[in-house]
Amino acid sequence: MPIRASIETVEDALNRGMQRARVYDWSGAVEAFRKAVALDPDNIEGRFRLGWSLWNRAESEKPTLADMAMAYGAHVFGFEQTAKDGKRKFQVYRQLLSDSLYYLRSVVERDENHARAHHYLAKTLHALDRREEAEQEARRAAALEPENTAYRGLAASFEQATTPVEKPEEAKGLTWDDLILDAKTKRELRQMQLMMEKPDLAEGLGVQPPTGILLKGPPGTGKTTIARILANEAKCNFYAITPADIHQMYVGESEKRVRDLFAKARANPPAIIFVDEIDALLPIRQGGVAIHSDKVVNQFLQEMDGIQQNSQVFLIGATNRPDMLDPALRRGGRLSREIEIPIPDLEARKQLFQLSTKHATLGEDVGINHLAALTEGYSGADIKALVNEAGLQALIRISDSTDNEELKSVNMLDFTAALENLG
Repeated sequence: MPIRASIETVEDALNRGMQRARVYDWSGAVEAFRKAVALDPDNIEGRFRLGWSLWNRAESEKPTLADMAMAYGAHVFGFEQTAKDGKRKFQVYRQLLSDSLYYLRSVVERDENHARAHHYLAKTLHALDRREEAEQEARRAAALEPENTAYRGLAASFEQATTPVEKPEEAKGLTWDDLILDAKTKRELRQMQLMMEKPDLAEGLGVQPPTGILLKGPPGTGKTTIARILANEAKCNFYAITPADIHQMYVGESEKRVRDLFAKARANPPAIIFVDEIDALLPIRQGGVAIHSDKVVNQFLQEMDGIQQNSQVFLIGATNRPDMLDPALRRGGRLSREIEIPIPDLEARKQLFQLSTKHATLGEDVGINHLAALTEGYSGADIKALVNEAGLQALIRISDSTDNEELKSVNMLDFTAALENLG
């Protein structure tokens, strides 16, 4: 008697796929759900599960930051085979996301009220860096099932991330009088503020406002804080970025982020774009293997040239290595104004110690003038760290003491120990 081969049904394939998914075997789940779709191309659950499992498989195989760094380093230094291997991993990841996108979209085309499909479609689009579309899908999912906290949470995360106006929280309430800087530097910064705050008045006086400012000086001298206070005083919207926010591994993504950044600033004037460690983002162009960074520099130059005098968009860069910047950035019409933020002198260090210790209880043997003399070459950040370390030394000393009558204060021995630790 002939043996009849068992025929797998759509239900069997779906069950097999779910069994694989429960043990996080996403490759096996994808295979099973593909079979379900092949058996019945119009089965909505099969199509959703296939898109869902493809997204999960992409997440499980997503390249790490270490993978990105290795591939980028290999590309920069000319190790082409290693760079190709790294690129292949990114290509597989993107292909899985693209396949997921296809099947999830086919679900919402057949059933526009399929909340789960909209939710995972939002996640897939977000992973593909298509934020606006992702936000729309997340909102649809949340609207369809408002009681679902996961759907509401994803939609809310997009609203927080895409808030068009970011006010400088750190600088709120601070003014130029709260900065410990020499009079010349403060005056230069005040000039920049007034040109941003009152462009019509500046124009009437024949002053041509700069499109960009370069704050240069050693680390820890307060360049980032200065930029935030400048934005706060001039009542400007503030967009702060670092090289890590711009540099992406995929071709064209870094340039797109630059375009989006300037577009957002132009849409919300007056605005300040602040680039910390600008020398790492826009280094001297070399050509050849450094073509990725060259493209980012070129895109920045194009966007800066697109800033009109009356657009009320300003670029502020901060660096402690101005010699590493591409020379084209420092010419007229770009970062045309350069302001040196120096290491504090003796008088400035006294003021910094007074500012940093105003909430601390100091012993009678602590002399601000003496501390200022001991810390020649220290930046404002160094002094703040020293005061904090002295407080920690006092905390340990007082906690270990058996003398309940001991005065709970920071004494000179604590500062001496802090100087040795940080020295």
